[in-house]
Amino acid sequence: MNVDAFLPLTTPVYAVLLTLGTGCMHGYGIIQAFEERTGQKDVLLPGSLYNTIARMLRQGLLEEAPTPEAEADPRRRYYRATELGRQVVAAESARLRTLLSLAQGAGPSTA
Repeated sequence: MNVDAFLPLTTPVYAVLLTLGTGCMHGYGIIQAFEERTGQKDVLLPGSLYNTIARMLRQGLLEEAPTPEAEADPRRRYYRATELGRQVVAAESARLRTLLSLAQGAGPSTA
């Protein structure tokens, strides 16, 4: 599948893929980990997160992961990024780095 077809990613999709990295987490764990790592609240909200996860599952960016043995709550579903998801987040990160580089090197416009 063409990775570029997914770009640019929405902030919630990018946040989920970055947060999962190569591990797996349940939905609320994704929210908590993202907030701890970034200090940003209200980027991933429970009401919209689960719709985002469902869409990402359909697109093949995420897949359900087995519940870790240490986890006793069978109601929780765990998710991990697919290979496609990891490729897409890498492409989006590269795209954003390029934009940042352009913005940092941009001087006053001459028109």
